[in-house]
Amino acid sequence: MLCSKGWLEVKRKIKNTTKPKRTVSVDEEDYKKLSNVIYLDFTQYPKWTSCVSVDGFTNYLKDDNEALRHFYFIITELFRSVEDYDINKVFSGSVKGCHRLSGDHAQLALEVIREIHGPNILDEKSDIWEISNGIQEIRIIGVFVTSTMHYFYPLFIDHHHLIYPSKKYNDNDFKHYKFTTETIL
Repeated sequence: MLCSKGWLEVKRKIKNTTKPKRTVSVDEEDYKKLSNVIYLDFTQYPKWTSCVSVDGFTNYLKDDNEALRHFYFIITELFRSVEDYDINKVFSGSVKGCHRLSGDHAQLALEVIREIHGPNILDEKSDIWEISNGIQEIRIIGVFVTSTMHYFYPLFIDHHHLIYPSKKYNDNDFKHYKFTTETIL
């Protein structure tokens, strides 16, 4: 039939012959596997890739090449590794590069988080975690929320391993870096 816009509008009805099951069940073994998995949730804190300089810390990047290398690594290597980790090993501290921040390191991370996300995001008693695959300098800082599943919420990227400084990674003069993720967009 011809509609007001001048084209032919056809309405077809498709019959669905598949009947959905009324209940879905997960067996005990599958549930145990799922309950030890780390789920990365990017929906709650969309500014987790933002760059800031706070109290000697910076996560600004050198240039677009470094940004490309870091984000490619994060997407293809780091997150894939983290999703394969056993949460019990992470929480026990037996996964290289994954641990709860404490003391001055946790305080610095909290300052960075508040600079990026605002002053009311976390309280002083929140457990802030650093996760990585232990291979490169790049660390993701965030929090775990555990109910029946274990969700990790990234809050910022420590591109240069400066929350826990390391002579292995901290040779460059990061204070002069000015490239931001906002530059990419």
